[in-house]
Amino acid sequence: MKKLLPFVFLLLTGHAHFGQTILENNPPSLKWRQINTPNFRVLFPKGFEDQGQRVANTLEHIHAEEARSMGATPRKISVILQNQSSISNGFVSVLPRRSEFYAMPPQDYNFIGNNDWLDMLMSHEYRHIVQYQHAKRGFNRLFYYLFGATTFAGMAQAAAPPWFWEGDAVATETAFTPTGRGKIPYFGLVFKTNLLEGREFNYHKQALRSYKHNIPNEYVLGYYMISYLRKRTNDPEIWEKITKRSWSVPFIPFAFSNAIKKESGLYVTELYREMANDFQQEWQKQQASLTLTPFERVNPRNSSAYTDYLYPQVLEDGSVLAMKQGIGDIEQFVLLKDGKEKHVFTPGFVNDAGMLSSVGQKIVWNEYGFSPRWAVKNYSLVKTYDRDTKQRKVIGSRHERYASASLSPDASKIVTIRTNTQYQTQMVVLDASTGSILKEFPNAENHFFSMPRWSDDGKVIAVLENKPLGKVITLFDYSAGSVLQGFVVPQQENVGHPVLVGDYVLFNSPVSGIDNIYAIQRSTGQRYQVTSSKYGAYNPSLSKDGKTIFYNDQTRDGLDVVKAPFDPATWRPYKKEGSPVEFYSHLVEQEGDPGLFRNVPQQTLPVTKYSKLRGLINPYTWGVNVETDLTEATVGIVSRDILSTLSLSAGYAFDINERTGAWRAQASYQGWLPIIDVTASIADRSVDEGRITYGKVVSGDTVAVTDNLTFDWNEQTIEAGLRIPLNLTNSRFSTNLTFGNHVGYTSVTDFTNSIDGGGRIITSRLPQFFFRDYIDHGSLFYNHFSFAGYRLQKLSRRDINARWGQRVFIDAYNTATTLDVPGMGRRRFGDYTGKQFSFYGLLYFPGLVKHHSLWGYWAFQSTELTRANAKTGEGLDSYMFRNQIPLPRGQSVSRFEEFYSMSANYTLPVWYPDIAIGPLVNIQRLRANLFFDYGFGQSPTYRTSQTYTSTGIEAKLDINILRFLPQFDIGVRYAQGLSPSVSKFEVLVGTFNF
Repeated sequence: MKKLLPFVFLLLTGHAHFGQTILENNPPSLKWRQINTPNFRVLFPKGFEDQGQRVANTLEHIHAEEARSMGATPRKISVILQNQSSISNGFVSVLPRRSEFYAMPPQDYNFIGNNDWLDMLMSHEYRHIVQYQHAKRGFNRLFYYLFGATTFAGMAQAAAPPWFWEGDAVATETAFTPTGRGKIPYFGLVFKTNLLEGREFNYHKQALRSYKHNIPNEYVLGYYMISYLRKRTNDPEIWEKITKRSWSVPFIPFAFSNAIKKESGLYVTELYREMANDFQQEWQKQQASLTLTPFERVNPRNSSAYTDYLYPQVLEDGSVLAMKQGIGDIEQFVLLKDGKEKHVFTPGFVNDAGMLSSVGQKIVWNEYGFSPRWAVKNYSLVKTYDRDTKQRKVIGSRHERYASASLSPDASKIVTIRTNTQYQTQMVVLDASTGSILKEFPNAENHFFSMPRWSDDGKVIAVLENKPLGKVITLFDYSAGSVLQGFVVPQQENVGHPVLVGDYVLFNSPVSGIDNIYAIQRSTGQRYQVTSSKYGAYNPSLSKDGKTIFYNDQTRDGLDVVKAPFDPATWRPYKKEGSPVEFYSHLVEQEGDPGLFRNVPQQTLPVTKYSKLRGLINPYTWGVNVETDLTEATVGIVSRDILSTLSLSAGYAFDINERTGAWRAQASYQGWLPIIDVTASIADRSVDEGRITYGKVVSGDTVAVTDNLTFDWNEQTIEAGLRIPLNLTNSRFSTNLTFGNHVGYTSVTDFTNSIDGGGRIITSRLPQFFFRDYIDHGSLFYNHFSFAGYRLQKLSRRDINARWGQRVFIDAYNTATTLDVPGMGRRRFGDYTGKQFSFYGLLYFPGLVKHHSLWGYWAFQSTELTRANAKTGEGLDSYMFRNQIPLPRGQSVSRFEEFYSMSANYTLPVWYPDIAIGPLVNIQRLRANLFFDYGFGQSPTYRTSQTYTSTGIEAKLDINILRFLPQFDIGVRYAQGLSPSVSKFEVLVGTFNF
């Protein structure tokens, strides 16, 4: 469904221990119910029964119709209704297999259209369920049975690009619902603008995105690709045939493009070019008949980077407040006046309702609030900012679900929309100072309210969705709490953003096929067209003297704020002249049931309790799996319950670097405030320490000999502990803290080295070598405390690092050889002793130019070392934990009792090439990093110290491989050691960025 917003990483909080992520779940106090039907198990929290019944009935009703053109009949699946979240979203996953609907409806009419939110979710997400079922064929089916859902999902995603998955679901949603996104011009606005402005781009850029230009996401590209080929072939099942071929042999490179060629005669790049050309010509015809309304731009355009200036609000002094955002800018409020722009304030993670409100010095908007522990429990808050006092404030409770907010003319009251956890919507008025509720407008019929706004005389205007009538622009009397007047628009007309101006109601509508601003005269009922825009006009606002209208107008580089005289005499009376050009009618025709959601049965289905305990064990992956960093292959089984409380895994892991194996089991229970982790393993270990040079006595003389040193041993480990992750985000900075404490026991046997066959101390040669970071024959009992925290400003697409931010990591290890056990006295547990404390902190600052980053770290590590004596045995039981801090790059650094490390870095983008080397590699960005590293180590026990300094440069490419959307980074590093003097060249292989 809708992309999970830039703050999705907040929900995956923190630092995972032993690779275990923090799952997204609900508080344990939430009680769950279920409805079982032949094809679905619908889970929902207690109290959400009405919507559970509706969803269960609807899913059964659409089951066959929505699957027909994909030729698959999904087996029974669990659908989870999440009513504790304020995020409007939904998804389908096979890890484990389920679908989740986030039931808070969005306010933005350009997203939801005229649809009921849950209906829209069911139409879109059920199509994903069908897709996954259809993908289980040929070799994909074999991969599933051999390796489980993880491999199956990976192969299914590899054999069909993301734009197919989302585009096909949007096409289905468009065909079956009143106003799916394919019927909303705003959905394809950027794609249309790019084409008509000569920015056709190539397929790779459209499918894989860009840092240079604003490229619509996979939903948009996918919809147009899916829709066009269905129209071109007049075959509703054309994509079923294509994916049937590609999903049958998913391991063959470019199987998807080859399948399109087989079915249509075009490779995917050719299909894109033909589709883009066809839509370009249709849109050019549409524009040829337009007589555009003149206007004057208000905002500056100092950069070619795509930037929107949204939701203009005209202030008393004639300046305009707007929300600025783009590929190079995070959301921020700016003041526009005399062709200049002034930064006002940067909000947090905005719940964008498609509107903004400002009166006097105050600004009001909606922003997400987060539960510190439970990722699926979050809120939508009303926030204000005072430009005079520079104070921001949460209005009302921090545990509410408000969306849309508007200030009264005297800024003393705020009207907003509240949606409770029973899917009921109500318009309420808050005191702008105290947050107390002053008025609740009645809504016994549970109409959907959206986008309320005050008039100058203290009335409230809003859009409500009346099921029999469609959308009604409604005027309310605040004092009486009653309806004054309603303006009914045609049932499927997707109107929004109403503004009352004297005798006129201004609003947006796409009725002509292009979004424009319209007006209804209250006294006569006459409708007028106020603007005629080339691409789209939105969000009207009137100057205080009533002489100038300000609004948004789409351009090649983003939405501008523009102004024009407010003169009703120049408006054209609206007259419906036939139907606009529709690019979706063939989809509706091919599916053949546009009223599918209007005839849903109303059965009362049995409701039963859902037992979390019965569903805890839920295997979804088995067989062989390879880690994404290609360092480990595992044969085993993975389980996770569908409510994401218990994660289990067990199996045999082969370490590709060491070429050794281990039996391993892990459990992580995350249903309580502290996360409980348990890990156990039995392993063969082998580590290559490289070549060492030592003195060997030959015929009475000492000669230098170089041999390769390896250690081999058997190891048994068990570790258990607690973690507490906390999400403390409440501003533009994402803020997370994770505390953890784990206790572990490791036992080692059969420890040998390849030099003299002994253990970790090599005494038969000169000089003597002692390797403290290994356990010889014996056991280690340890305690590990960890703390990780970060506070990072949110990123724009072009940002490499946060402009401002901090990260902190603390690790403390302690060992014990004996412990006092109650009732048992002092007991021996371990043979080795050791302590280590490490601190690692990073700071991020803005660079000299936008998207440049100045950053650095300071680290300290203290390790307990005891002088070892091979003859007396003193110090042989000491153990040194692995290094936890970064070291100077390009240097071979010894271990010390105390080590200080610092670094200064300057990171910058160098080039946005957007170069595709055929279908093999797509290069999006070249970035560089200049660094200077410093390290100082000392060991008082051994009376040694050493200073290390180095400087150098790193260059990295952000690339896509084989047309896969996830980005991969690869690069090189040249480091010049200053002290000691040494140079080093390295190849840097990064990670996939999803």
